[in-house]
Amino acid sequence: MSDVVYAIRISHLEYSGLKIMDIKIGKSTDIGNTLKQYNRSSRDTELLDMWTPNPDKTLSTAERGVHAVAERYAYDKQSEKFVFLQGAYQEFAETVNMLLRNVTREDLDGGTEPGGSDDVDDYTGTTPSVIKILGETYDVDSWADALTVAVAAILRDVEDPERVTEIEGRTRSYFVEEGRQSDLFKPRRIPDTNLYLETNFSANDCVRKVEQVMAKYGYDRAELEIFTEEA
Repeated sequence: MSDVVYAIRISHLEYSGLKIMDIKIGKSTDIGNTLKQYNRSSRDTELLDMWTPNPDKTLSTAERGVHAVAERYAYDKQSEKFVFLQGAYQEFAETVNMLLRNVTREDLDGGTEPGGSDDVDDYTGTTPSVIKILGETYDVDSWADALTVAVAAILRDVEDPERVTEIEGRTRSYFVEEGRQSDLFKPRRIPDTNLYLETNFSANDCVRKVEQVMAKYGYDRAELEIFTEEA
């Protein structure tokens, strides 16, 4: 396992549609073992994000940097525990994603998610401007837009768009039907459907999710092109 700075939700409360989350932000050289330790004390734990330190920085330096960013967005702080309102956590994570590489368990294990390519470009630190998929071209201005537009284009002519909900992570949903969007951290409706998708992803994860949906419905990865600008 690689060294990472992690954000783990250890508890949460939902009141009138607003999520309040207690999140531990720390460092680990073995995230699997770290998760086991948290799971022993709470059944509500969930790994939200992980980041690897920049090559010229130590793990401790990266952790301190993430803590400094978290203090700007958190409602309260107690040592390594930060209290976030849902929207504030998204802003925090997106800010850190611009500074450090957001990674998944699959990245650390040296593999890719099902349907993802083994040699994907690194989109960290970029902003998409145009996405070309299935022969159509769309202007976009964020990775959330790119993901939403791409998935909508894929589902537009399929007979069973609900099958996309079968694509999910170990502990979280990525696509849900209407009425379950509260299961997502940052949901966005997929146009012309009754489905919602998660948009709380790094740039690279957005691309992987598009690849997974393409693979799910039998489309070739070659039918996807993304044009970016430096963020």
